[in-house]
Amino acid sequence: MIYLYLLFYGLLLLYKASTLGIGAQEAQIVFSSPLFSWIHSLFKSELAVRVPNIAVTLVNIYLIYLLSKRYFKDEKEALFSAVLFSLFPAIIASGVVLNKATFIIFLTLVFIFLYQNRRLFSYIFAFFLLFLDNSFAILFLALFFYALYRRDYREGLFFLLCFLLNVALFGFDIGGKPRNYFLDTFAIFATIFSPLLFLYFFYTIYRILVKEQKDILWFISATAFLFSLFLSFRQKIELLDFAPFVVLGAPLMVRTFLNSYKVRIKKHRKKLKLMFFLVMGSLIVNDVLLVFNDFLFYVYGAKKHFAYRNYLASELSKFDCVETENKKLQLALKFYGVGGCDGGCKKREIFYKDIYLGSFCVSEGNKTEEPPR
Repeated sequence: MIYLYLLFYGLLLLYKASTLGIGAQEAQIVFSSPLFSWIHSLFKSELAVRVPNIAVTLVNIYLIYLLSKRYFKDEKEALFSAVLFSLFPAIIASGVVLNKATFIIFLTLVFIFLYQNRRLFSYIFAFFLLFLDNSFAILFLALFFYALYRRDYREGLFFLLCFLLNVALFGFDIGGKPRNYFLDTFAIFATIFSPLLFLYFFYTIYRILVKEQKDILWFISATAFLFSLFLSFRQKIELLDFAPFVVLGAPLMVRTFLNSYKVRIKKHRKKLKLMFFLVMGSLIVNDVLLVFNDFLFYVYGAKKHFAYRNYLASELSKFDCVETENKKLQLALKFYGVGGCDGGCKKREIFYKDIYLGSFCVSEGNKTEEPPR
């Protein structure tokens, strides 16, 4: 059953990846990565450069399914855990749009499997991870706390050293003028999960903290979440440094719900069933709005649409050259081989379907001048 779901989910991601234009951050990843630059040089399409991202997302869902089998005896429950994970708006978005979160989730899941089955290899893998990205500082901090919880002080010292080395290599930004972003951070997490599901995630983290035994998955998810809230009292957090670890709490949410459901007799399960359908219904509505977001142009207007720049870049890519001083737009257009106009250009109104996106000076026949990186 999991394979049929992965096929369906993969086709959905391929559809969205082929219809959404490239953004500036994605273009930056393409031009700075040898792998993605090579793919771009061969195919020059949005879908081609996003295929590795989609493939890793599908692997992540399967790994969550395998990990969930350690929590649930019933395969259907493990499958539901994987499905829930895949339905997080953040997972759908990161599965389509190029970003580092997808790969951080993959590497973290690989580490968890090694830690549970080949402890020595997990230490070697952790040493490798500390040189890859600053985000893994959060993972090492969580593992340090987990080791202290288990009173394994040698392991705790190892992960503390990994944390300190990672911070020394990449830094950890806690500078700037202190400012409270606590409510902003809550809003960010509400978009990652969907609002109602985020409330249940918060409840899950709290319930396990005060009542249940805590495992490695809880420490990773809870540390990332609570540490991000702590930092948000003084600064704006970088979402991609925390979200990949927070979303790993999906199996914990399912286990908490099923434990509460199963201990009740049938006549006392109605409220839980109602809550389940309400939360899942709101999640699915969020996902539908995310995937089929075109009509949101009519609700919010073009420039307030969250993917406005992606659609704009896709429409402007139809011209030979575009005059713009917007550096981010220049970078996105560079992906399509569209540069500045070396000569005359004509002002034209740009539309996505019947939606007005703006007016730009463009040309369909002039020589193009490639914008700077």
